[in-house]
Amino acid sequence: MPRRTVRLAAGAMTAVAAAALTVSALSFADDGGSRDLLHALPEHGLALAGPAPAERTAPGGSGSREERFQAAMAEHAAVTGKTFSVAVRDGETGQTWTYERDRRYMEASIVKVSIVLTLIRQATEDGRGLTGEELELAGLMIRESDNEATNELYIRIGGEVGLEETYRLLGMAGTEAGAGWGASLTTAEDQLKVVDAVVYGAEWLDEEQRNYLLELMNSVEGSQYWGVPAGTDDAAVALKNGWLQDDQGRWNVNSIGHVSEGANEYSIAVLSNGSPAKDDGVDLVEDVAAIVHDL
Repeated sequence: MPRRTVRLAAGAMTAVAAAALTVSALSFADDGGSRDLLHALPEHGLALAGPAPAERTAPGGSGSREERFQAAMAEHAAVTGKTFSVAVRDGETGQTWTYERDRRYMEASIVKVSIVLTLIRQATEDGRGLTGEELELAGLMIRESDNEATNELYIRIGGEVGLEETYRLLGMAGTEAGAGWGASLTTAEDQLKVVDAVVYGAEWLDEEQRNYLLELMNSVEGSQYWGVPAGTDDAAVALKNGWLQDDQGRWNVNSIGHVSEGANEYSIAVLSNGSPAKDDGVDLVEDVAAIVHDL
């Protein structure tokens, strides 16, 4: 599988961009083409991007890992003028670090992980497993970010009502299901809870189901292998990305997932908004993910 990497050269970090996707208030486009959303996206007053990104040096210095994290995130925000939030859980210590924890962003396609979790939860409550058709749709939705499959499963789970119950059960107090699945508002800290459910389990998720969902997130198609994997080398990475334009034409670009690379294991959620182009948002989340990896 092709891997996106961030190279450190002469102390500066550069990121690799991904292919473009356009979404308007009534249409959502990805690798599979342009498809209608179930509902128009609501109006949002989202923060806009600041100056063009500047190159930054790799993190270093003394202090605890959390102190280095906070300093590196604050520095990157100051240097780039970008709007982003990060949540990280150290797999070794269980400690969680957050930056701009209360800021909310459109979920875009990272919501597709929550849709699968909801589908499994409801099937478990009904005393059954997923059907062959549901497994196929879930695979398309996670691996290829297919929106037609997402629309179908969104209807089956009961739309925002089904999602809201999953959010409640996972303790995602800062997340609000929107009128259309891509417009749901969330925080980085809440998205870390989604990743934790996949990696460590939830009350309704048995080991077989958890491994199934992890396998889907471990095998996203190459054009979407960016964000969380930045800076890694031969790591096992489970991820889901999302990208969506707001009503002002600015891009929300998000990446959530889990990295296991020898002794370096962590879950991470990077959310952003205000980028003038999708590729700028991809660069931002990759830079942030690579900084976290190198702490």
